[in-house]
Amino acid sequence: MRALGAEIVVLSPELPTFSAELAAKHKLTFPVLNDHGLTIAKTFGLVFTLPDDLKDVYLNVFKNDLAKRNGDPSWQLPMPARFVIDRSAIIRAAEADPDYTVRPEPEETVAILKMLA
Repeated sequence: MRALGAEIVVLSPELPTFSAELAAKHKLTFPVLNDHGLTIAKTFGLVFTLPDDLKDVYLNVFKNDLAKRNGDPSWQLPMPARFVIDRSAIIRAAEADPDYTVRPEPEETVAILKMLA
């Protein structure tokens, strides 16, 4: 992607200490920026609130206290999304799916970047 003049930036609602742990664990080579309170995700209509049954699963099965990790008691999460934004700040491609297991393939992003090059 960098060879095509692109940069990857990730937005996460997690507090920076948790994002830094994740970045180190997975040896990420791109920045993970904090979207505290999901301000940016809300702007794009990508936020949902976990229902009580899923809160229980996150807390007791996944051992993941989102209120603690995100520094926000709302129990909201962003939908996974990909935006390709050009240097003029124009969104050239966007994709989001409420099913967190459906993610854009890297090859799809590379194909879009090649079309824009």
